[in-house]
Amino acid sequence: MQNHLIWAFILLLLLTACGTTKDQRISRNEALFNTYTPSERQMIRTGQVAVGFDQDMVRMALGDPSRETTIDTAAGKQIAWEYRHIKPSLGVSVGGGIGTRGSGIGIGSGVGVSPNNTKLRKRVVFDRQSGRVSQVESYD
Repeated sequence: MQNHLIWAFILLLLLTACGTTKDQRISRNEALFNTYTPSERQMIRTGQVAVGFDQDMVRMALGDPSRETTIDTAAGKQIAWEYRHIKPSLGVSVGGGIGTRGSGIGIGSGVGVSPNNTKLRKRVVFDRQSGRVSQVESYD
């Protein structure tokens, strides 16, 4: 069983390592990042977004969205970026059997990851005409 837990831990590390870090996203766009105001740069460094940010600023702060959708608001159709956290599920089972040549017992464990088993952490809504953030919703 300990072997399965080690593999589950490795899988979890790989899943979290797939995304880029803020520092990597900023360094790839350093010239653009340096054009922002000091307060905007500080917000991006700490993973925060604000009304008025453009899509490049949001990508530097939060990375690529998990899902992009269109939502209806009072102002019309808006683009929404959703940032979701995948919730892995862990299962353990025990089984046994008796046969003509002996008996046995087995224990198994497994980790499952499904894109349907996610938790919405943040939604960023962009004004369709200006392309700038009009609303930020956090669910942490």
